[in-house]
Amino acid sequence: MGAIGIALIAKERHQKEPEKRTFIDLDSLDDFSYKQESNSPCPFCQNHCKRTIVTFSNGNAWITNNRCERGTVLGMPEDSNVRQQLKEKTQKANAVPNLFRKREKLLFREYPHPELAPKRNITIGIPRVLSFWETMPFWVTFFESLGFDVKISDPSTRKIYEKGLSAVTSDTVCFPAKLVHGHLRNLASKKVDRIFMPSITTVPTENTEKTSESMCAVVKGYPIVVRNSDNPAQMWGIPYDAPLFHWYTKEDRDRQLTQYMKATFQIPEEMTRQAMEAADRAEDTFHTELKKAGSAILEEVTRTGRFAVVLAARPYQNDSLVNHDLPDMFTRMGIPVLTADSLPEANEVDLSKSRLDIVNNYHARMISSAILAAGNEHLEYVQIVSFGCGHDAYLSDEIIRLMKEISGKTPLVLKLDESDIQGPLRIRVRSFLETVAMGREKKRGLELHELKDPYPVKYTKESRQEKVVLIPNTSHAFSRLMAAAYAGQGIRTVPLEIGREEAIRLGKQYVHNDICFPAQIVIGEALAALKSGKYDTDHVAIAMGKYIGDCRLTHYGALLRKALDDAGYENVPILTNDDMDYHNLHPGFQMNLLSAMRIAFGLPMIDVLEELLRKIRPYETEEGSADRAFEKAMDQVIGGLERSGISGMKKGFKKAIEIMKQVSYDRTTPRPRVLIVGEYLLNFHPGANHEIERYLENNGFEIVEARMTDVIRKTYFYKDSQNREYHLKKPVKDKVWFHTANQIFNLAHNVTDSIAKMHPLYRPACRMQDLVKDSDPIIHHTFDAGEGVLIPGEILHHAKNGCKFFVILQPFGCLPNHVVGRGISKRLKERYPDIQILTLDYDPDVSFANIENRLQMLVMNAKTRKE
Repeated sequence: MGAIGIALIAKERHQKEPEKRTFIDLDSLDDFSYKQESNSPCPFCQNHCKRTIVTFSNGNAWITNNRCERGTVLGMPEDSNVRQQLKEKTQKANAVPNLFRKREKLLFREYPHPELAPKRNITIGIPRVLSFWETMPFWVTFFESLGFDVKISDPSTRKIYEKGLSAVTSDTVCFPAKLVHGHLRNLASKKVDRIFMPSITTVPTENTEKTSESMCAVVKGYPIVVRNSDNPAQMWGIPYDAPLFHWYTKEDRDRQLTQYMKATFQIPEEMTRQAMEAADRAEDTFHTELKKAGSAILEEVTRTGRFAVVLAARPYQNDSLVNHDLPDMFTRMGIPVLTADSLPEANEVDLSKSRLDIVNNYHARMISSAILAAGNEHLEYVQIVSFGCGHDAYLSDEIIRLMKEISGKTPLVLKLDESDIQGPLRIRVRSFLETVAMGREKKRGLELHELKDPYPVKYTKESRQEKVVLIPNTSHAFSRLMAAAYAGQGIRTVPLEIGREEAIRLGKQYVHNDICFPAQIVIGEALAALKSGKYDTDHVAIAMGKYIGDCRLTHYGALLRKALDDAGYENVPILTNDDMDYHNLHPGFQMNLLSAMRIAFGLPMIDVLEELLRKIRPYETEEGSADRAFEKAMDQVIGGLERSGISGMKKGFKKAIEIMKQVSYDRTTPRPRVLIVGEYLLNFHPGANHEIERYLENNGFEIVEARMTDVIRKTYFYKDSQNREYHLKKPVKDKVWFHTANQIFNLAHNVTDSIAKMHPLYRPACRMQDLVKDSDPIIHHTFDAGEGVLIPGEILHHAKNGCKFFVILQPFGCLPNHVVGRGISKRLKERYPDIQILTLDYDPDVSFANIENRLQMLVMNAKTRKE
């Protein structure tokens, strides 16, 4: 903004507040001059924010880029006049309730605790990051009850952030995660004896949805990233305690934590249990007092006819550096600020009418508070989104839909990153408040509506006769297998062609642009098919993959429903492989056990055929013969499945192996091998990965791919492992199911291996139970985010067997792959210094030229090594 504009604003403010300042006379512009000082540090707190000070010719000043009211004061803290101004500013700012500040005070205050043991002279360091913004009262009280001293890292500052920036492994991970490394260094400077940062994968649900037990992939995975890339034990000689816990129930927590404390510190179990009871009381007090403060604000704005803002955020966005002092922007305007977890009724809200499967307590809070705000004339709603948080993309869409349907209210969604420029943020806030004010002047009271069924169009029993089900691709072979398995239940299916440019274009148009690329392309494939004119849209349905967990795959059905509605296909129903079907999308279909077993037996067969194709194609003596043989081989397997199920598949697979044996090849000059791993759709979908296999083959490589079987099996494998190794409190039928499913995959491998060994190039697959043995020190096999152990497991397995080149494919913003992809590369390179690992981020706008530039480094290195 130019100085003239600043002067005009100054004149306007002078008219509103004549007693506070005298401004220049704009009628005498001939004498107008000014001096601008940029990046002037504010001296009134340790953040030292950079302000811009414009001093006019009459001695008055205009200050901008200040992050808080203190920044509008000129002078030094020791000046008495300055101290008085600061006192007045602070009193004014604190006069309006701000539950972000209240929450922070409650989190980091001391709570009463028993002295169960004498002082141990051990100081536990806890970083002020991520889940500790929720659980600090518990952990501080717990450790102090047991005789430990506790030091918490200092409040976040730019200096703390910048000190750890060089250790960040993924530049696209969220700002709250990037802050971790600076806080670790802050703790090291405090000379703590140990640093504690547990990886807690699951916690008991706190709301009306029993599925909201998953922890954010970055929150539960970042302790693992630290251990693999920035380990305090290696950096500063400070032991780093990052135990892996699976706390589905309080009983699971009590058992696992007592065992951990006994094994690590030789503390008796009964003493640990007493410490946990004290810690629970502290945590309960924190939540009770916060909700009490929330109730008081609600009562006050209701009594006075005013309104408050629910500033919905994840716990770690309570950090003022992360939220850019956003709460103060509202309180300066006289508007009280509530947190999502301060609303007294938040945990009792009915969430069944949400399109989403609520898999995370943080998600539940934001959606619950949005529903409450939509129905209360004294509340408005603002959502904080961290840049790079892929989950917030679908949450924002759903919050907007719910609030609009309930009362027509529109929330403000603010995406924040590590930039400390506040000007645009203030403009958004002021614009929102002006809009709210105008709306309140025009309309008195709210017209409330009941939420409707978010999936009104169902796939019914009648749909089996009326509709053809379109199957989008993960790989085309997998699409064909799924289509045949569904058909075995009397459903007419069509596996779609591989989507390319048109599917990507439609995915960008109808799916939130922060959602992962795999979601966009598979939904784009479905939309491309509907728009092609090949199908009667009144007689089709779309099948979509799904599971319940921390991956965005959980919400592909919800994303597809929104896309279909927005594109004009409201009448097209959706069915999924989800046997629970919590939202009753497909009452006429449930994948049965026989179909699941057919898929489990078919997957290893597909893996074998694709492995043989990749071993033969670069060496074929007749161009195109390997691809033709593969298609014929696939016809035998799928045809056998369609004719007579698993027995038909076995017969077809024998013929398929004979077909692949007939292809002529010459492997006398082996090529360097390159393993492609990462997010599994990107691995297997040539339209999404821009034909990366073909490109690398054409440039002299032999391709090795991760196995689709393991991708599908891993959920059963880690749940079975969790149940057996952690003795979780789960229903017996669940334990039996996951153990049985895991064994079925082993049986399927045995059947496949017995037939595939007839081909001279086949080598038996490394089973998951063997694959994880080398990777356990890096990521334990019970960790359940993204591809989990598969990326390190596959890389270590193939590196041990001579492979030197590795490509990790991940969608931009894929939270789990920040942990299990980029987060483990340093550790893998330490194990095998001569390997090359290339990580590639994909989004719908990535060009092949960009991918090619990165791949050429791999190609040149391979040629250099060969020479």
